Amino acid sequence: MRRDSVAASRGGRERSTVIPTDQKSVASAVKTLAWPIIVENLFQTALGTTNMIMVSRLGADAVAGVGSANQIMLVLQAGFAAITTGTTVLVARAVGGGDYDSASRVAKQSVTLGVVVSLGIALAGILGADQAVTALGATPEVTALGGAYLRIVTAAALVMVQMFVIGAALRGAGDTQTPMKVTGVINLINVAVSYVLIFGKFGFPALGVVGSAYGATVARTIGAVVLLAVLIRGHGPVSVRGRGGWRPDRSITARLWHLGFPTMVEQLLLRFGALLYGVIAISLGTQVYATHRITFQIVSLSLMPGLGFATAATTMVGQCLGAKRPDLAQRSSGYAARIALIWMSAMGVSMALLGRYIMALFTDDPGMLLLGAQALVVIALAQPFQAIGHVLAGSLRGAGDTRFPMLATFTGIWLIRLPLGYLFGVILGWGLPGIYVANILDAAGRATVNYWRYRSGRWRNITV
Repeated sequence: MRRDSVAASRGGRERSTVIPTDQKSVASAVKTLAWPIIVENLFQTALGTTNMIMVSRLGADAVAGVGSANQIMLVLQAGFAAITTGTTVLVARAVGGGDYDSASRVAKQSVTLGVVVSLGIALAGILGADQAVTALGATPEVTALGGAYLRIVTAAALVMVQMFVIGAALRGAGDTQTPMKVTGVINLINVAVSYVLIFGKFGFPALGVVGSAYGATVARTIGAVVLLAVLIRGHGPVSVRGRGGWRPDRSITARLWHLGFPTMVEQLLLRFGALLYGVIAISLGTQVYATHRITFQIVSLSLMPGLGFATAATTMVGQCLGAKRPDLAQRSSGYAARIALIWMSAMGVSMALLGRYIMALFTDDPGMLLLGAQALVVIALAQPFQAIGHVLAGSLRGAGDTRFPMLATFTGIWLIRLPLGYLFGVILGWGLPGIYVANILDAAGRATVNYWRYRSGRWRNITV
């Protein structure tokens, strides 16, 4: 592995990036990128998981309310997926080619676009929170709790969007440790503030679900400020210091849009599919839906290795193609896919064997414990397929082939998971485990088509 270093154009700072020089150093480079991403994703998930554990002490309605709000937030987050994906790919290509000034211009344009998008998310959330939760089929009690939570977190969309955008720029530049460290710190802040505000400790009023929303918002605000300070300081090969590069640049915006729009559509398809998946679950009763939300929170933890190595593959493929080394890009993808497969298979086995004990961290309801354990056994079978599908999709995105993963997601979610989930779970009466059988078939289908596309080798010659 080599460290390319050149003096920064601002302040004479050294900017370094880790790129493999041969096939032997690929494994080290991928792991250097992937493990901080995995830990960061665990921290991000832990922020939601910790809040869910505390909120679960308030009852099933509170769990369902926060779960509904978070599902809607995931849909809204798709609105800036175009920026984050395009940012990572363009920054990675520029850094791989040694053009650090272009990487910094991309970062500045992305931060500016993030401000615009966040205003739209905030407006939509403030005006339509209750209506959105009600549209999921929630009861009035769940709507009141979920709507209150959603209004608060969307009002602070600016800090959430900037955390994602700045993190995408840093990861594209090969700096995965800074976002990880910041996320770890704000996770601790979130736990402390949420605990105090949810349960009314140290003289504060007990705000319940609303306290959870304020805790997450305070933590994200601190995280966004710190990440922006890092990017202004110019740490690494990308910086937003200086006045140049802030004026709207149609060329960069067009490239970001070209690369990111398919990913935005893919995320919308995925998130709306998850919403309808939730509608299928909630049609079976509040207890089933609450169990569904908890099991999906658990599954999100098992996805971390796959998502981490997928993001590492996106960066590595982009940087290696920028450096004109498609052979190393392919080697990086293959290694990332193999390691993700091993880790996610192990996570699946753990879920299947320890499902009841894991569920007990979230609830002591006997019915939810039994149902959740059964559902986790089923969904554990999807983990190997999801590992392969996620990493190869990440590799394609890193090369600029963002449309094919979008088509694969459309096929998997809308033609396989949703119709078969309704068939197995509702019509045939298999319940929540039946709904999750469709998840297995979706994951297997997407893994297959992404592998076929990757093996075709078309991604090697894409211009971004």
